[in-house]
Amino acid sequence: MIEIRPPDEVFVDVDESVEGLLEAWLVEEHDRVATDQPVADAVVIKTSFQVLAPSAGTIAEIVVAKGDTFPAGAVLARLEADR
Repeated sequence: MIEIRPPDEVFVDVDESVEGLLEAWLVEEHDRVATDQPVADAVVIKTSFQVLAPSAGTIAEIVVAKGDTFPAGAVLARLEADR
């Protein structure tokens, strides 16, 4: 199982107490995704970004719901990678 996390660079130069906001999921559980496919839209302070699938596979579990906040390094979803 591969964990989908926000990119580290969006949390560079911000206080460690700053959290991101998951604005929208672009996929649902059980959807197939390709490597580097955008799977979610999120924002940290005023920086919007997309979370990308690290590998091809199937979204097994969405951990952070739309509208919820998350800290740096948080697991946003889990992906069952193709073999």
